[in-house]
Amino acid sequence: MGNNLKMDETEAKYLLLYLLKIFKTICKKASIIYYASGGTCLGAIRHKGIIPWDDDIDLMMPRKYYDLFVDTCNKELKDPVVIRTRENDRFFCGEYIKMCFKDDDNNYSDLSIDVFFLDDTNPKRKFFRAIQNRLLLDMYYIKTFKVSRLGKGPHYVPRNFFRKCQVSLFGLLPINFIDKLHKCIMTAEKSNTDYWVNWGACYSYKKATYNKVELGDPIEMPFENTTISVAENPEEILLHLYGPNYMTPPPPEKRTNHSIKPFKCKLLDINQIKQEIGVI
Repeated sequence: MGNNLKMDETEAKYLLLYLLKIFKTICKKASIIYYASGGTCLGAIRHKGIIPWDDDIDLMMPRKYYDLFVDTCNKELKDPVVIRTRENDRFFCGEYIKMCFKDDDNNYSDLSIDVFFLDDTNPKRKFFRAIQNRLLLDMYYIKTFKVSRLGKGPHYVPRNFFRKCQVSLFGLLPINFIDKLHKCIMTAEKSNTDYWVNWGACYSYKKATYNKVELGDPIEMPFENTTISVAENPEEILLHLYGPNYMTPPPPEKRTNHSIKPFKCKLLDINQIKQEIGVI
């Protein structure tokens, strides 16, 4: 894909399906299970593919696969497809892994598959979970502020005086220490529970808590011209996330996306990608 790349909806969909194909190859090779998450699961059930106005793919897998997934990606991925993690990019603030592209200027593309990780949790331990959630939010803002001050991320200065003092003080900590503490908090529940939580979800941690039985063994569902893994009981998951009317699309004024920015990458050929994903 050359210098005149324009990120329109059709091209974005082709690139996402290309990343999905690569992701599935990685998971199959390493025997990793995964589930479509949030809007991607909703898209699989309601639209048999990507939600027409969406522009990313969200997936999730149990935490135990984190290192295996990263190691396999490091061995198998070919330029310009890369993963972005807190380990290989010290300025990354996400609570997930991004599978994306490196552009001609060596920057990460906005367009990506976001891979979230499921940590053990116990819904009965309400106070403990609330503390975990509060600390994770604090750690996120602390790192975001520190990265902003270093000129390596979007400008961020808290308006709240207390939070500004908090991030200024704890922002003095080394980034590696912040990341290690962040991971310790995410994985603090050590008991063998019946539930997982996706701490990186864009909705509340209570909604992002899943019964392991309801997730069950992943099943394959049609997704565009391929398939995607969803929970064994996807209807229960979607009812929990979106309520009883999840099969009804929202009105046009409430249809949002991430407004993916275009990027330039000479290593990408859209016609070759269309061939690889089987659309021509």
